[in-house]
Amino acid sequence: MNKSRDTQYHKLVKKLISTERTELLKSVFEPLKPVEIANILLQLKLQHQLVVLENLERETSSEVLNNLQDSPSILGDIVKQLSPDRLSDAITDMPQDDAADFVGLLDDEDASALLERLPEKDREELTYLLQYDEESAGGLMTPYVVAIRKDQTVAAAVKEIQKFIKKEGLELFYTAYVVDEYDHLIGTIGTTELLLAERNTLIENLMNHEVVAVDQDLDQEEVARIAKEYDLVVVPVIDKHLRLIGRVTLDDLVDVIVEEHNEDLGHIAGTGDEEVTETSVLRASGDRLPWLLVGLFGGFLTAIVMSFYENALVSLPDVTYFIPLVAALGGSIGIQSSSIVVRGLATGAIQTTDMLVRLWKELRVAFLNGIICSFILAGMSWYLTHDLGRAFTSGISLLIVVCFAATVGSTIPIILKRMNIDPALATGPFITTTSDIIGIAIYLGFAFNVSFSSLLSS
Repeated sequence: MNKSRDTQYHKLVKKLISTERTELLKSVFEPLKPVEIANILLQLKLQHQLVVLENLERETSSEVLNNLQDSPSILGDIVKQLSPDRLSDAITDMPQDDAADFVGLLDDEDASALLERLPEKDREELTYLLQYDEESAGGLMTPYVVAIRKDQTVAAAVKEIQKFIKKEGLELFYTAYVVDEYDHLIGTIGTTELLLAERNTLIENLMNHEVVAVDQDLDQEEVARIAKEYDLVVVPVIDKHLRLIGRVTLDDLVDVIVEEHNEDLGHIAGTGDEEVTETSVLRASGDRLPWLLVGLFGGFLTAIVMSFYENALVSLPDVTYFIPLVAALGGSIGIQSSSIVVRGLATGAIQTTDMLVRLWKELRVAFLNGIICSFILAGMSWYLTHDLGRAFTSGISLLIVVCFAATVGSTIPIILKRMNIDPALATGPFITTTSDIIGIAIYLGFAFNVSFSSLLSS
């Protein structure tokens, strides 16, 4: 469904709800897929969303709620209004990994009450998954995983897989995992190989011994990076004893990639964790305000720096002409360097041990670009002031500012990564504020010190 159709549907839905034509409302949603209904709900107010969910079939309603997990603030508002029976029905119908994320939206008291309403098997499985951090491999994984023994024959393995699928209703899979008698993950075997192999062949003679797995506590961003690096559509998860405990599927890997990308963009732009679909003005304000305060405080420090040169600015006003230019260029250089480093850290192309190597490269790039920009600024300065000395000092100070900004932009993200802090926090307001304060201090300090030194010597 395209966006224009979404808009048409949401207008129609609002009209049907306001006129209480529920039977027609049900017929409107009947041919739509759950993801399409979820997209329509994103454009409706909470009271309308609840009416729509009440008029959907139980299974469809559960799938719609599952599709809304990409907009946790909206889903959280809906969940608070749903009855315990509706919530327990929704969770029962969801895959276990999605159900765990759903329960994670509730506060501890509501989550405990909801778990008590579930069948014992579902409750135990969810409690097991909820022990993991939601942004770890354990929090992402589904515990349903096809595992066969290395000492089984192909015939016995196929029979066991068929039994497992009938019991658990497992979705489509391409790889079975091979374990030893202690459930340690030791290899993999493709479903095609199983189907084509002789029935009496032992699994250990067919399996691939090279297997890539992730630890249960590994951060979700690292899980996605490993999947990309090794071209995996499913990632097996092991515990501290190397036992196979679950798998992270492709849909969750894609969700992680999108989530981390949006999170980094939010930090860079200074919007925090705000969602595109956010409807609460207060919540959106709360996400953005801290970053604006960082910029405001940075501007205040910049004003303090400039106040130290108050008398000099009065006597040499032409120095002020290029303060905005120096601040903007320094911030741009810092953002360029930090963005490259943040992207490299996210993809694994840059390691935390590469700080000196990355700094040396960024300094060389900054120096080359700085030389070109400095000559241009010197020409601008000479054009406005007809003072070769001022042109020279403006160009040199800009070169120093550019090199400083590159140093900050290329090192701070790596330092933050070493401290287990999201390196994307280094970009945006943080880098630009730092570059403004120090850059302007360098520019004014160098320009005035050189100017007054030349006046004294003359």
